[in-house]
Amino acid sequence: MNQALLVEILLEELPAKPLLQELSQMPNKWQALLSAHGLSTPTEFSYTPTRLVLHAKDFPTHTPASQQEHFGPPLAVGVTNNALNPIGRKFYEKLNLEVPSVWQTATKNNKEVLYACVQIEPKPTAPLLDGLILDFLQALNFNKSMAWGEVKTRFIRPIHNICVLFGGAEVPLCLCEENFSCTTKQATKWHFSKGFGWHETSSIDAYFDTLKKGKVLLDPKAREAKILKEIHALEQEHGFKVQVDGDLLAEVVAITSYPTALYGKFDPAFLTLPPEIITTSMQEHQRYFSIFKDGALHAGFVVVSNTPLENLADFKDIVAGNEKVLKARLSDAMFFYENDLKAPFVPATNALVQIAFVQGLGTLADKVQREQVIGQTLAQKYAPHLQADLEQAIGLSKLDLLSEVVYEFPELQGIMGAYYAKAKDYKESVCTALKEQYLPNSENAPLPSSLLGALLSLSHKLDSLLALFSVGKIPTGSKDPFALRRACNALLRICLHFDLPFDLQKDMQELAKNYQGFDTALLKDFALERLSHILESSLQGYTPNVYRSVLAGIAQSKGVYEVCQIAKKVQALGAFLESTQTRDFVAVFKRVANITQDHQDNIATDPKLFTHESEHALYNAYTTLQATPFTSYLEQLHALFALKEPLEVFFEGVLVNDPNMAVQNNRKSLLVAIYRAFLSVAEAKEL
Repeated sequence: MNQALLVEILLEELPAKPLLQELSQMPNKWQALLSAHGLSTPTEFSYTPTRLVLHAKDFPTHTPASQQEHFGPPLAVGVTNNALNPIGRKFYEKLNLEVPSVWQTATKNNKEVLYACVQIEPKPTAPLLDGLILDFLQALNFNKSMAWGEVKTRFIRPIHNICVLFGGAEVPLCLCEENFSCTTKQATKWHFSKGFGWHETSSIDAYFDTLKKGKVLLDPKAREAKILKEIHALEQEHGFKVQVDGDLLAEVVAITSYPTALYGKFDPAFLTLPPEIITTSMQEHQRYFSIFKDGALHAGFVVVSNTPLENLADFKDIVAGNEKVLKARLSDAMFFYENDLKAPFVPATNALVQIAFVQGLGTLADKVQREQVIGQTLAQKYAPHLQADLEQAIGLSKLDLLSEVVYEFPELQGIMGAYYAKAKDYKESVCTALKEQYLPNSENAPLPSSLLGALLSLSHKLDSLLALFSVGKIPTGSKDPFALRRACNALLRICLHFDLPFDLQKDMQELAKNYQGFDTALLKDFALERLSHILESSLQGYTPNVYRSVLAGIAQSKGVYEVCQIAKKVQALGAFLESTQTRDFVAVFKRVANITQDHQDNIATDPKLFTHESEHALYNAYTTLQATPFTSYLEQLHALFALKEPLEVFFEGVLVNDPNMAVQNNRKSLLVAIYRAFLSVAEAKEL
């Protein structure tokens, strides 16, 4: 039998970002706790800023009946003279079973042992809820927690009440009360604007009716839909376009119980500021949505109020208050920006020496110098005509960290450097590169738009990777305090997009000479692991065994770990293996690999030692393949595929391990040469 279950944890206002980060893990953690009791039921999770709610429409009233097997001591240990001895009797007593006169046995680890099968009867689930809820709350990880009063258990915010509605039964919550010093009454509260009193909810239907009456929209999807509907209405009314950022929308949904979208304005004189300052001030600091009109930033914003007022005058007061706050912020930003424009903006290290980078790696001035060395190497290799511009861009790249605007808005580093450089009449290409120097800064972020910007970004990220690896700051598990995985992802994405032949082994070793000695193989393997994730998400036909096969081929043939070539090999091999004819082909090459695995490959094949026509046919097919210039790895694979038939005829026509060692070695040399051709793409034994 099942009944509906609702659990409401009423607490102080939750911070939005930690809540949203943990929200996706809540269903899994709840189901894991249920499964420990043999339970499973779909559960909906809802929230407002001051409550977490679990709602299961069909929660079992009893645990399922089950059997539990127990294996005791070996028969020779637990039985003496055909009777249970004290060791054997203790086995049954521990299980609270009557000591039997006739016992059961089972085989375990090739030994006959005492055995008992205990029937677990169904138990009511209501008494289990206390422990389940406590374990669930303790399993939540918001990265922050706090203590209050004399409460035993820390949590992200103080808990006021835990309301459990499960049929008509009273559910004791002694553990929760003891650990969180909260009440456990069947009651909830309305939206704060409607009062702070308790409202009893004797049933789940009554609970939802109470929230509706109290102006609380429990469903976050309903709150989001209300916000978007009202934003659309404002767009229609005023003829502008609201920039609805997905992350900002999710955050606004998380901080409102009953949202109302309102239109506010600011002085158009502030539009002389760089638009990024205005949008950052609105979005990051005030959680306002930016507005655009005729393709340009408009002197207005949309604020989402958490106040369900019906009086239009009250809303005007809310809008006026938000306009006043924004005016103060933009006034400060204008003051900072004008001060920054008065300061010189020239490559210099005097000020940067005052800012530490990472312990053991000096200052930002030291980092800029290291980036200059990397930039010079990259420019010489990929774009000699950009060397002077890249040197200038690197020299300017960290100067905006000294500005007042970036001190106030750290999110604008790089972006502000571009504005300051433009104001000082630097080349447009250098300004653009400065603006894009940190791109891509997330998984789906755009890439630099120019090769100069790409090389500037690579110089920054390569130095961070090499420097931090050189002092042992290597990511472990889920810990990556310096965001090196993100930096490596960016490095690889840039190389792939701009088709830069960067070798993760040779080039890393060359660049690492300017750092403290460390095993660059660690960095190579780290980058190859990140490349696997990138290719998995971007290449059709990617499979882990294809990727492993390509890397094994490089290792076996002592090839190059060049990023773009690896990607092209993986793409070609994945596409090739989608053919229905490749299974037998791979089997043939695996056979070649197994035959030649112990053979020295420094012996040339001598056609004069051939004794069978199949040897001549295979040799001619191979030499034709070797003389063919291939334009792609896929074309090369199809040419290798053409060797399948002459290889099969060869294996049928001759004995590779011929008693004549000269003939045997000659045949193996031919097979080694053929397999080396396949290794230039991949290792067949990994497929």
